Amino acid sequence: MTKINKIFIGSGVFLLLIILSKKKIRKIVMNLTNKQFIDSIMPYAIKIGNAIGVPYKFIIAQICLETGFGKSSLSKLYNNYGGIKAIGLQNKVSLLTTECKAGVCKKVYQNFAVYPTIDAGINAQSKVYQNKYFKQYLNKTTDPLIYAKLLQSGTVKYATDPNYVNKISTIINSI
Repeated sequence: MTKINKIFIGSGVFLLLIILSKKKIRKIVMNLTNKQFIDSIMPYAIKIGNAIGVPYKFIIAQICLETGFGKSSLSKLYNNYGGIKAIGLQNKVSLLTTECKAGVCKKVYQNFAVYPTIDAGINAQSKVYQNKYFKQYLNKTTDPLIYAKLLQSGTVKYATDPNYVNKISTIINSI
């Protein structure tokens, strides 16, 4: 092997190590960012969970799922942490979302509620757990995954996504 070939191979290995290191660093930074988001919403989730009888880890997982760990415009710009649809004359913004019916998922525009603060947005989310369809599940379990399954068990489902419980489970396991 010539000296030039050794230099070429060595340079290639060095570049490969740099690329792999950047990916690892980026992954660590992303996880840190997700952790920081979770830490920022945890006091709200614990307070609300204890007050209404919903496992706080479920609330955290739900918010993380709906907001992409706080990265969605719905959460960052409009303080809507639960994907809550607007009703009546409520302040709203129309955004593209995915809705599923009979196993078929489509991108559609929906009007989402706009809230003035993080606290208002998370409190609005807690009202959904207490509505006429889901209040029957309050104080039923402290297990966040069982709670997610309960929300999907009734005639009216909490989420239209057929993979909702699996997605919540993945997030719960990562918390």
